[in-house]
Amino acid sequence: MSDQPRALVDAELYLRRCTAVSEYEIEWAPDDWTYVCRHGEAKARFQDFLGSVRDALPDHQLHLCLGTAASFRYSLFSAYKANRKASRKPAGYSQLIQWVIAAGELRGWNIAMLAEVEADDVMGILCRPGDVIVSEDKDMLGIPGLHLRGTEFAEVSEHQADLNVFSQALIGDTTDNYPGCPGIGKVNAKGILAGQPDAAAMWAAVLKAFEKAGLTRRDAITHVRLARILRAGEYDVDRELPILWSPPDGPP
Repeated sequence: MSDQPRALVDAELYLRRCTAVSEYEIEWAPDDWTYVCRHGEAKARFQDFLGSVRDALPDHQLHLCLGTAASFRYSLFSAYKANRKASRKPAGYSQLIQWVIAAGELRGWNIAMLAEVEADDVMGILCRPGDVIVSEDKDMLGIPGLHLRGTEFAEVSEHQADLNVFSQALIGDTTDNYPGCPGIGKVNAKGILAGQPDAAAMWAAVLKAFEKAGLTRRDAITHVRLARILRAGEYDVDRELPILWSPPDGPP
C-alpha cells in the first residue's frame, strides 16, 4: 500500500450533482415534454470538480469511492431508503457511473468499491491518518479525521464523530427513512448526550432513551448501525462483508 495520503471522494454525490445540472427540459411538440441529460456536460463538470480537488489537495492521491446496489442496512431495516423509490435519478445516471469506472484506469483515477456497503462506508473503511474525506454528506461527519466540504476544511475528532452518530441514531433520518427514538428531536438528543465523556457513556444514554420510549435494546442497536458509517478495520476483506458495530457493554 502506498504511503501517499489519499483524497477519498464521494464520487456518487458529486457525479449525481453534476448530472442533475446537466439535465434539461425539451418540448418536442406542443404538450410533449421530456428530460434530456447532456452527458458530455456532466462528464466535463465532474472532471472540473476533480481538478478542484487536486488543486486543494495536491499531495493526495484521488480515490473515487462508489457503493454497490446491495447494502447491509437493507437487511437491518426493511424500510431503509424506501422513500427514495419514487425519486427519479437524473437521466442516464447509471451509465455515468459505469463511465467513471471505465474511465478510471485511463485517467489515473483510483476506483474504490466494496461489496455490501455504500460509498460512505467505503470512504470510512479506507480512511487512515493523513487522508481527507471529500464529501458534503452529513453522515460522513461520523468519521474522525480531516474533511473537505465544498471549499472548507473541517477536522472531526473521534469524540465529535461519536456524538454525531449517536445523535443521528436518536433523531432518525428522514432522508434514509429510519425513524429514530420516538419524541426525540435535535434539542432532546443534544440534552441526552450532553457531558457524556466517551462512546460507552453515549451508548448508555441512547439505550436508556430507547427503553424509556418503550423500545428494545435491539431497536437501539439497529438505529446506531443505521446511522454509523463503517470505520477502518470494520470490513472483512476475505469474506467481503462488513463488520457491524457492537455495543461496548456486551454482545448485541
